[in-house]
Amino acid sequence: MLSKPRQIDEYILLTLSGATAVALTPFAIYRIWTHEWNVAILDSAAVLLAAVLWTHVWRTGQTLWAGRILASLCLIVAIITLLLRGAEQILWVYPALTATFFLIPPRIAAVMATILLAVATIILWPELTQVKAAEFLVSSIATMMFSFAFADRMRDQHKRLELLANQDALTGAGNRHAMEKKLLDVMAFQRRNQDTPASLIILDLDRFKTINDTHGHGVGDAVLIELVKTISGRIRSTDTVFRFGGEEFVVIAENTSLPDASVLAEELCCAVRNNPYLREYHVTVSIGTAQFKPSESAFEWLGRADKAMYRAKESGRDGCFTG
Repeated sequence: MLSKPRQIDEYILLTLSGATAVALTPFAIYRIWTHEWNVAILDSAAVLLAAVLWTHVWRTGQTLWAGRILASLCLIVAIITLLLRGAEQILWVYPALTATFFLIPPRIAAVMATILLAVATIILWPELTQVKAAEFLVSSIATMMFSFAFADRMRDQHKRLELLANQDALTGAGNRHAMEKKLLDVMAFQRRNQDTPASLIILDLDRFKTINDTHGHGVGDAVLIELVKTISGRIRSTDTVFRFGGEEFVVIAENTSLPDASVLAEELCCAVRNNPYLREYHVTVSIGTAQFKPSESAFEWLGRADKAMYRAKESGRDGCFTG
């Protein structure tokens, strides 16, 4: 059974929300013990909300709104703490600034952090000497700049690594890892919305070994690239093509019934057959299709389409069967 791995955004949110809850709990207890009710309520509310966000991300993996809420929580708690306790709480500004850049896009975080810094300066100005105010501003701005640079670079590197991890280097199609993640997402959606069908199409190049042996692997690679271009040019923007094996490809067609998938499969066969470059090397494909059943696993769904594809090969190739 395929299991969906956690993404880096989930790990960041789980870490920061968990750290927030754990770090503030002793302070909330202490404030309650000393009857400092205003700060006690603030700390307790922050602990509760951080714990709720941690539970939400752990159970659902959804990070978009959780990140925005936690970033807002960090800034609001920092400002209210300064209003209630003044300059003695100035150190809380720095973790609030830093956390914001890892929870939301750096450019949005820079705007929010600037607002926090401006509000904090206004609150603290009567309590600080000019030297202390300058030290606070310089150190806060430096923290913002370092956090922005690091978070922005980290997100850029993450996008590049994610692209490399999910894209087939030769053809530009999604790779097997990306296909498995997509299958899990589609299957989860289908089980919640069983009135909306989804189908899977497996394509295998016929006699691809002959092309490699006769014309060389350079031509074989060019054929695979052109095949993906042909498939991508025919399927919808909501459909996705993946390289499943050496010369085997999978199209996941959401909101597509088996009859509609069969029509698409026939059109793909025809598009490959009539492509001028592919026709030069007598390229054809055998295709199997299968519609998802809520009771089956991803491997069973793939297996039915794969068996249908092999029936197409056994029936003379350049054809389509359903599973």
